[in-house]
Amino acid sequence: MMTLRDEVTQRHASGEDGIEICNWFSDQLDGLLRQMLRLHLQTAGISEDDNFSIICVGGNGRRRPTPHSDIDLLLVAESRAFTELEPVLTAFVRDCWDTGFQLGHSIRTPDDVVSFANEDVPFATSLVDMRHLLGSETVFASLSNLVESKVFQNPADRFVDACVVSRREEWMARGDSVNQLEPDVKRSPGGLRDLHLINWVTYAQFGDSHPSSLLEHNAVGTQELAILNSADSFLTSLRLDLHCRAGLKQDVLTRDLQLEIAASRGETQDDHRKSVENFMQEYFRHTSQVAEIARRVTETAQRPGLLARLKNAILPQRDADGFIIKEGVLNAPEDFGDRLSEDPESVMLAFAAAARYEVVLSAELRRVIGRVISRLPADPSRESCSRFRAVLRGGNGLPLTLRAMYETRVLDWLVPAMSEIRCLMQFNQYHSFTVDEHTLKTIDEVVSFADDETPVGSAYNSLRHKATLHIALILHDIAKGRDGDHSILGEQIADEVGVRLQTAENKKRMIMFLVRQHLVMPDLAFRRDITDQALLMDFARLVGAPELLRMLYVLSVADIKAVGPDVWTDWKGDLLADLYNRTMRILSGRPINHLERERLQLVREHVRKSIVPIVPNANEQWPEWVGRQLDALPPFYLMTEDPDRVARDLDVIQHLGDTDVKVEGAYDADTDTVTYRIFASSQYEPGSFHKVSGVLSGMRMDIHTAQSCTTADSTMIGSFRVTDNDFVGNVADDRIRDVCDALVNVLTGKLTVDHIFRRSGLFRFNKKKLVQPVPPRVSIDNDCSETHTVIDVFAMDSPGLLHTLALTIYNHGLSVDLTRIATNVDQVVDVFYVVDNCRKKVEDSERLHPLWENLMHELTELQQQWSEQ
Repeated sequence: MMTLRDEVTQRHASGEDGIEICNWFSDQLDGLLRQMLRLHLQTAGISEDDNFSIICVGGNGRRRPTPHSDIDLLLVAESRAFTELEPVLTAFVRDCWDTGFQLGHSIRTPDDVVSFANEDVPFATSLVDMRHLLGSETVFASLSNLVESKVFQNPADRFVDACVVSRREEWMARGDSVNQLEPDVKRSPGGLRDLHLINWVTYAQFGDSHPSSLLEHNAVGTQELAILNSADSFLTSLRLDLHCRAGLKQDVLTRDLQLEIAASRGETQDDHRKSVENFMQEYFRHTSQVAEIARRVTETAQRPGLLARLKNAILPQRDADGFIIKEGVLNAPEDFGDRLSEDPESVMLAFAAAARYEVVLSAELRRVIGRVISRLPADPSRESCSRFRAVLRGGNGLPLTLRAMYETRVLDWLVPAMSEIRCLMQFNQYHSFTVDEHTLKTIDEVVSFADDETPVGSAYNSLRHKATLHIALILHDIAKGRDGDHSILGEQIADEVGVRLQTAENKKRMIMFLVRQHLVMPDLAFRRDITDQALLMDFARLVGAPELLRMLYVLSVADIKAVGPDVWTDWKGDLLADLYNRTMRILSGRPINHLERERLQLVREHVRKSIVPIVPNANEQWPEWVGRQLDALPPFYLMTEDPDRVARDLDVIQHLGDTDVKVEGAYDADTDTVTYRIFASSQYEPGSFHKVSGVLSGMRMDIHTAQSCTTADSTMIGSFRVTDNDFVGNVADDRIRDVCDALVNVLTGKLTVDHIFRRSGLFRFNKKKLVQPVPPRVSIDNDCSETHTVIDVFAMDSPGLLHTLALTIYNHGLSVDLTRIATNVDQVVDVFYVVDNCRKKVEDSERLHPLWENLMHELTELQQQWSEQ
């Protein structure tokens, strides 16, 4: 078996066609399997001509096995022969496993085959291309006729419906998108399984599984048949490549494999990312075309039931332009083809109707539209632009209609730059989809906000210019793939598109603003102290109007949610909503300092009522002590913490001795995180931040948020929200106590951070690496905060990163008051708000430059260490 696999690898490396290699490999397997079976049959004294048949099914039946795919066999015989055949099959299976086959097998009677096939869709589809391997030809022929009449034609529509439903479940399980950045070449939408689906449907309809039957029956055109054949060759060769490289069954095209394959294709691009983008664009071009043909062919194959057909015949729903709506599908009037011949721009009537009635375009209507794309004029008419705006104003009908416009390339006609992001890779670990698919998913997300009772739902439903927001979403990433800042370049494209679509000047300016500034709100919410008055005033000044703020907020949420599964979190939602609410108060005429005064007064009253002084008869000193503590605590703490939490913190502090450290931990089931609060007296406060982050990292935790501040008596209050990688689900109380004890021991000097790291074995764990590590970057900003120097660090994620950075900052004599931890496109961003020993900004360049150099040095060494793991 190893010799066969080695020869497959050599043939593939020499450039031989993938389908031919699979056919050759199948023939070799057939010979080997027959030889092994005959040996066991002879040993058992059973003749090859006895009343049984051994049949190749599935990929083996199609003559498309790959080196490490399962070899599926079916032994068919009457039940009375099972006693003799089972020992033969058992011995044969054992030898196959010893030889290195991954063998799938079953032994059934003909009736069992039919019964199981009618219950199990994957088994039924495996029989479409079954081949006789050994035994009685008569038994095989009899089974073929039985399966044909009792499974595939019982009735044919039933089999087709079952195939389509099963395949759609696979699509949904894999994100229901062709353009996934790590696709499964077999099962993802547009992959080999969609080619198989076309074969199965073709077989049920026309009795021949080869796609050429579709051409003979006018179900596809010559060009579409060529597309299917080309995709079959490409995907089969690619799957062979994956199996040969991995040395095992590997169907997922991971980022590492994308790099390897792009390099092996001999491309001389200086930018490795560009080489991968070119390769993946070719992959997505094939799969998107396959997915579209598969959907159309399978839709055509399905007919409504008798009652539905009668209802449609008697009471069809027609709109003013003659379109007919049947079972949620938009069908063209009989003269629509003639109308398109005279006026190709009439295609926009179909999309406007689809959006209005929230229905999909029929397969035939999509085909008709596809034929006239090349005849559309260079520039859309005023009427077409008006119809497009009507589509953009649509509600629930917008996502499907816009996707249909994209798939038929009508959207490319309206917005020519769309063709440049078609199947364009986003070469990072955080996006799950290509740029075009991400863009379409933002429309899916934004329309869903209409039924959302959260702040973003309220903002979306309050918008007066939804169509303007929707076109801004279509354009927000339109310049990705070009050299330069895609936000700035996108603004220029938005200007051009606004002119092309004859957009009113005020709305065009709104679109340009949203495209240019679409990243600013997440940047501020996730990386800055949003209680800072100067920052809020600058942001409010930038936005300028409540309507634009609503649009920018909604766009930001939709953009993040469309990145991929699990990217959106409640924490991100709370931060964005907080920034939105604070800024809206400014734009609505309520100054932020008024908001702070109200909040601080509420906190003061609540604290005074909630805490019992520990010193008897201290009523006169007590209000003064509370006031002094509240005056010293920073706004980001007082404005973001619940008054109850502030009261509890001050209660802990008043009980804290001069040499005490207290740590509390609480698990939150909603976010699956633990929040540790640290209270350290003035004796231990300096340097506590880097020690705490070191302990948490050393105990295998991912730190999501971190902040610290000091009271009037220099007592530290620290809060760290983490995910504990040692637990899935609820974190045990014993674990939380162990972490609290470790923090106390390190802060009081009984243990060192290095001791925690060595004990945990942190650096023995391999972390997932970026496909191509991005060089680290450090920037130091003294303008965005009135009270703090802000350090932004962009770096590859690695255990101990936060500790390393905090320790470096501490060694330069600075204290960290607030840390914001976020993900920025393709790297982790850690932001530190720091002050010197006098609680002032650091503005001396002679002090800042060595800090910058040391941070860069530590980051480079840490990244190099982890890239070598």
